[in-house]
Parts: sequence; structure tokens; C-alpha cells
Amino acid sequence: MKSTLILLSGLAIMPFFASCGSVDVPAEKPAQTAVGVPEELDYEKHPFLNPSLNIAWSRLTPDKIVPDVKIALKRARANIDKIAALPTDVPGALTYENTVGALWANAAEFDFVWGKVTHLESVAMSDEFRKAYAEILPEVSEYETKTGLDERLWSVIKAYSETEDAKKLSPQKARYLKKVCDGFRDGGADLPAAQKRELTEISKELTTVTQKFSQNVLDATNAWRKLVTDESLLAGLPESDKAAALAAAKKAGLATDEKPAWLFTLQSISYGPALKYLENEALRKEIWNATDKLCIGGKFDNSQNMLRILELRQREAEILGEKNFSDLVLKRRMAKNGDTAMEFINKLYMQTKIAFDREYNELKAFRKANDPAYDGGDFKPWDLAFWTEKMRRANYAFNADAVKPYFSEDNVMKGMFDLHERLYNIDIVEEKSVYIEPGSGKTAPAGTFEVWHPQVKFYSLYDKATGKKLGIFYTDWFPRESKRNGAWMNPCYAGDRSRGEINYGLVCGNMTAPIGDAPALFTHYDVTTIYHEFGHLMHHLLGNAEIPALNGTSVAWDFVELPSQLNENWCWEPEVLASFAKHYETGEPFPAELVEKMTRARNFQSAYQQMRQLSFAYADMFLHMNAKELLKDGKKLNDIGIEITEPLTWKMSPTPNTNLNRFTHLFRSPVAYASGYYSYKWAEALEADAFYSVFRNADGSLNYDKGMDFRKKILEKGDTEDADKLFRDFVGRDPDWNAINVLHGISDK
Repeated sequence: MKSTLILLSGLAIMPFFASCGSVDVPAEKPAQTAVGVPEELDYEKHPFLNPSLNIAWSRLTPDKIVPDVKIALKRARANIDKIAALPTDVPGALTYENTVGALWANAAEFDFVWGKVTHLESVAMSDEFRKAYAEILPEVSEYETKTGLDERLWSVIKAYSETEDAKKLSPQKARYLKKVCDGFRDGGADLPAAQKRELTEISKELTTVTQKFSQNVLDATNAWRKLVTDESLLAGLPESDKAAALAAAKKAGLATDEKPAWLFTLQSISYGPALKYLENEALRKEIWNATDKLCIGGKFDNSQNMLRILELRQREAEILGEKNFSDLVLKRRMAKNGDTAMEFINKLYMQTKIAFDREYNELKAFRKANDPAYDGGDFKPWDLAFWTEKMRRANYAFNADAVKPYFSEDNVMKGMFDLHERLYNIDIVEEKSVYIEPGSGKTAPAGTFEVWHPQVKFYSLYDKATGKKLGIFYTDWFPRESKRNGAWMNPCYAGDRSRGEINYGLVCGNMTAPIGDAPALFTHYDVTTIYHEFGHLMHHLLGNAEIPALNGTSVAWDFVELPSQLNENWCWEPEVLASFAKHYETGEPFPAELVEKMTRARNFQSAYQQMRQLSFAYADMFLHMNAKELLKDGKKLNDIGIEITEPLTWKMSPTPNTNLNRFTHLFRSPVAYASGYYSYKWAEALEADAFYSVFRNADGSLNYDKGMDFRKKILEKGDTEDADKLFRDFVGRDPDWNAINVLHGISDK
């Protein structure tokens, strides 16, 4: 998934953090002068304000957050005042550059400062950092909302949009001007003062309560640990996962070589294998219960936070003239409104249901044949992954753990880089990087780039045809307690290509970490996740929009996952796997029979997997489309979620809780994927059609030459044209929405 910072008003689609730099890095520009702010700033004292693209992460300490962001806010407000003071009655006084262009430049400048804060909140959380972040967050939210509701600013932008100069703009500038104007109108700029004040208060509270939701998930995840001292309880667990549990216990000071123990946590790379492989049912049950009750009750309960978030979102929608939050959010996406998105979910549900029910019956039959004690009834939820894996191995002779020695980190990254270099005619070069302890005062050696953790790497990307540097990026693949779960790409900065500026991004994940001196050995799921996020990154780095605000991943949210999900297909292709999957010790190629087994097993329980995603999407849409009525009932959202997703869920006893209380996709920020989770399946339907109709030849071979076509017609275009037109230009026709079912073997035509 990508991550962006978006003003609630819809005023501008901003990068996660942005700066202005030239092709060469490090690159600096003079600080923009604002009224009442010193022209020269001491970046030693105010490191978050340093505009260099070679970020000195070690200097970005918690004590600098509040003072630096306050200065950035003061500068940003002064810049807004300067735009808002422009005369609207003087012919020729208003131009694109001093109105919309200046507005974007101001947003980019501020977001470069704030984006560094929010990034570190995701990857390097500490108590000190959390305190400072919580202190300044409401002020940032208030600034963003007030900017979108500023009558003076809106009058200037609106006046410029009606000038003759505005009518002569290039297509991209005209498109962005329209997006900004739509953003002001949709965000409430024409509302009475009292409603504007209410929107500002809603924005401030939403920012605070969503941050609390996210912190609860992180804290609850870190709070639970299960230490196993009896090795016999670990029967069935693969050696690599056992070694990881031992290493975790040692790192926590709970085990030694002489006195081994094994630590399990609620990180997915820890509990996932436990539920899948452990023969001991009691231990599986204990671990499953911990995941099921995450943020439900107790110190980190998110029940009230979710209710308040829904209430605030519903009220925001009503103030802005929409009947619900879904209609507010989707009006400028491909779906256009909540009803269309729900119709898509329901249609895909009906197409999946028969295969979904059949798969559960097949799993029950398999267990009945292999477990004399099983009575054929509903599964216990802690048994589901365990028996699913047994059935996978039996039916396909495929052990997912067997592929890990062939997916070492170095091989995976090299293979992925080689593939994308071939597809898009680019070169990717790893640069020298160094980690410096925060607050140490040390400086990175010349020619090196600081990183925020020793495992982070830094790269440059060049166009092979011209030799020009197009972008730079970081990778951060491994879990730690100070880092949030999941995987994401941040489009940090979109450069002005006409001035030779670069695009700047980063990718993060929580993949299987290295143990001891051995390299990190990834699961195939890890590999597909890396390819997914790298697809987002290519969308951003290869963006070539005239207007940076329209670059790359600035597209409609239900189109943004197309490049990332399309990218996952490459690491299923035997030809591509053969190019990089080699045993990390012997260099032996990935055995053909193992590739065949893995490929055959790809669609194992594919209807279940699709329905699981649909259940998340349905709960998301239902809650946000019916919040007004639901909030009156006083029922817990977890209970509502269980009730409404019952047809989309295999019946188990006891009935599992939903994931709503920990569903950060929906509740970790004011907007995030709220009313947008359907977009994963929407975009997957588009990418399935695009990949298999364009990149696959009639004889089944791969057509790598279409990579440049994809780069030119999708990746470089960004949001310069409507998403449906971009799709038609690339594929040559409207989408075949059934392609997703064909891809997953749910339908054969």
C-alpha cells in the first residue's frame, strides 16, 4: 500500500514529504523567506528544516520536533498570507505561478519538514518521540484544515481561475487548477463561518483520535509475548522459524545458548508460522486468542476510538453536503460514490460464493479423512491455518517454507532490479550509506548517505538512454518494535522535471529478518510484497508529469494499486524466478519441480482469500455508508462487523472477532483507506486484465517489450489524465472485470 498525506479539504494531493533539490545529491536551496521569519536558519539547531535531500537522520531527535515544526508552520502561514493578499481586481496581477503554483510550493516546503516527522513516527517510535509528536499534531491538523477553508485564499484562487490567463493554461496546469478549485469547494471553502469552524475542530480531533488508535495497535502488539521453554511444544515448526523465535528470545534477554527459550510475538512473521505449523493445539489456541483480542478490551481497547472516528467522519460528510463519508471520499475516484463501490463488492461476492463454500467443504473433508477425532463440524479458528497448510502440502506436495533458501535478500533484490531495468530501460545503483546514532553529533563521511537504521539501504535510479538521474530511494525491509506493522511506499518528493529535479521515495516492510550471520531468507509472500511496494515506487520515481502535484501515485485511489498489484505477477513467472532464485549456500537454481508445485498451489483456496478481502471491503463500506444509523444503536462495531460479514466468512466455533479494532488501514489517519479498501480488488481486477492481455503473448510467453509502453502510458503519466482513459490507452479497450476471477481460478472465462 502507498502512504500519502492528504489535506482533509481535498485542497492538494501532497507527497508524504517533499523538498526541492537538483539532480545531484546532496542538494540544497536557500530557505524560502517568509514574513517574520529569519532568512537564514541554523540547521544545526533546526535540523528538520534543512532542505538537503541527503537527510541527516541522526540529527532529527525528538526534542527538535516541536520547535522546528512551529517554525515551519509560521513560514507556511506567512506564505499563505502572501498569496491571499494578492489583488483580485488588478488586471494581470494574478498568474499561475503566484497563485496555484505558489500554493503547491508552500505545501511541498512544509511537507518536507512534517513528512520527516511522520516517517520517523512509522519507523523509529520512542516514548520521547511520541510525546513530541502528540504535542504538535493538533496544530498541524488545524493549519491544514484552515488553509482549505481560508476565504481570502479561496477568493484569490477562484479569481485567477476566471481570468483569461487561466483559460490559456497547458492541459496539465489546467487540470491541476481544476483539482485545486474542486478541492476548495468540496472541502467547504464556500460554507458559512460557523461550519468552517466546526470542520476545523473535527479535523483536529480526528487527527488526535486516529493517532491514538494507531498507537494502541502498536503498543498492544508489542505488549504481548509468549515465551516457550519446553522445546517439545514446538513440534512441527520449521527450523528457520524456530531459529527466529530463539533469536528473538536471546535479543530480549530471555534465553541463552545454555538455557534456550523461544519467543513468540504478535508480529505476523512470528505468529503466522506458529498458527500454521505448530502441532500443539493448546499453544496455537493461546497465540490465536492473543491475536483475536488485540485492542479489544483492556488498556489498549480501540472500541470507543472507532466509534468516535466514524461519528466525526459522518458529521464532516454532512457539513460538506454528502449523506455519508463514502460519498464524500469517492466523488473524485473511479467509483464516484459508495453505491458503485458496494455494487462492485456485491457482484464479486456473488461470483466468488460458490467456490468459497466448496473450498470449506473440501477442507472439512480433508480433515475428516486425516483426523479420526474430527466430527466434521465447524472449525476452531486456531485450527484453520494449521489444517489449510496440511491440505496444501498433501494436495500439492508444496511446503511454503522450502522455498526460503532460494529467496535470500541479495538474490531477490538483484533479480527485481534486473527485471525492472529490462522493463523500463533504467539503471539502479546502490549508494554508500551509513547509520549514525541519533543525537551523537557525528557527521556522515563525504559521498555517503545517512540512513535511519543500520538495515536501511539507499539507491539511485538512472534513465539508461540518457544517463540522467531520475530518482533516489531507501529500502527498509525488516521488523522492529519501534516500527509499525505492514508494508508501504512513501512518495517523498515529486521533482519538477523541467528543471531536472529528481523524484524521491522509500519502501518499508516487515519481512523475514536475517538470523545470526545468515542472510535474510524470504518467503514467497515476502517476495510478492516487496514486488508490490516496488511497483508503487516505480510509479512514483518514473513519473514525468509537467506538474509535480500530478506525479505518479497522485492518481485516483482505486487506480493507484494497479501498478503495484500488476508487479506481483512477475514473481510468479517461472522464467523470472529462474533468473534470480538460487540457493543462498550452494547457488543451485530454484528446482523446476518446486516452481511447478508453487505455481500449481497459487490458487489454492483462492476463493477464500478473495472473500476475505471482500469481507474487509464490505465492512469498511457498510460502516461508513450507514454510520448515522449505526451510531444510534449503541452496538459495538466489532459485533456489527461479525454480523454483517457472516456470509463472507467461513463459520467457525467460537466465532472470531473482526479485525476492526486493529484495522489501521481504516482508522490510523483521518482518511487513509476508509471507504477505500475495495480499491485493492478494484485495481486487482484492472491489473489482472492488463498483465495477462498485454504482457502475455498468445503462445504464453512473456512480452518484456511492453514494459516501455507501460512506463510511457501509465507510470510516467501519473494523474495527468483520467484513470479510465489511461487504462484504455494501455490495454486498448475498456476493462474486463472478470479477469480477476480467471486469474484466481474462480472462473475459467
